[in-house]
Amino acid sequence: MDEGDLQEVLTIERLSFPSPWTAGAFRAEMAPPGFAFVSEREGRVVGYIVFRLILQEVHILNLAVDPLHRRGGIGRQLLRFCIDLCSSKGAVVFWLEVREGNLPAISLYHRMGFAVRGRRPGYYRDTGEDALLMELFLGGRIAGYKGNDKV
Repeated sequence: MDEGDLQEVLTIERLSFPSPWTAGAFRAEMAPPGFAFVSEREGRVVGYIVFRLILQEVHILNLAVDPLHRRGGIGRQLLRFCIDLCSSKGAVVFWLEVREGNLPAISLYHRMGFAVRGRRPGYYRDTGEDALLMELFLGGRIAGYKGNDKV
């Protein structure tokens, strides 16, 4: 994602979320440790993913697909890209929050191997809705972990 993608990204963001991110929020995540990528079809942005990679941990912050292009595999492709890129850089654990009522997203995350690990009550201030905390653990050992068990 670059500055030239921002207007199309903001349009998708407004169509996708009750409390959309601002241009400033996207710009802030386009610099390390943040990453922001878009998916394009015929020269138009149709989806995007924003995440942070810190050591071996990834926090997926935002993922959205244009409503006209949903259910076509774009979200899965963006998520797979993030997992592949970050795992090639040593990441072993991925985290995200998702609205408990966002059943299509929860279904996608389950299909990609994420599991619900907790709940954040009232996480979304706009609606008071809870967030489900989801994790994908790729296995192995986490650097700096001193225990005898694998995490």
